[in-house]
Amino acid sequence: MRITIKKGKRYPFPYFGIYMPILTRKDRYFKKRKSFEFTMSCIYDLKDDDQHDVNKLYGFSVGFHHKNSFRFGWRPNADLTKIEIVGYEYRNGVRTPTLPICEVDVYKSYTFQIRYVPGFSVIQYSVCDDDNGLIGIAQSQILLKHKLNWGYKLGLYFGGNEKAPHDIIIYKK
Repeated sequence: MRITIKKGKRYPFPYFGIYMPILTRKDRYFKKRKSFEFTMSCIYDLKDDDQHDVNKLYGFSVGFHHKNSFRFGWRPNADLTKIEIVGYEYRNGVRTPTLPICEVDVYKSYTFQIRYVPGFSVIQYSVCDDDNGLIGIAQSQILLKHKLNWGYKLGLYFGGNEKAPHDIIIYKK
């Protein structure tokens, strides 16, 4: 499925998958796997410090997303030849430093998986390609809990504080 974030926008329209409730009991194993393909439209040069802002691919919140959330993030790499994939997290209302995972090629499909393992209190991000298997992995320690035991799925979003400089096209497999 082709997903387009139009020039000057942050979300694709129609926007699929946002704010779908999920339970977040501290003992609940959580895993979400999706496949995406980035296109050349995902390579851009903003010519300022916002170039390093992280766009969001997908993930989930525990409570509100600016309080506790865990997502795959993406941005063009430094030499504008590939897409850098990172873990993007908020913990207790503070955005943590990004977790480097890997770089991926445009026009190639990759499977992205976020997994929470309650016994180890670990969020694990992994990226696989169809040819060679695992190409990137990162993890972070956190015990997921929220007083109300709720959260929601998060979807594609362009920016930090910038909007899409041109149409951004990503394929969801």
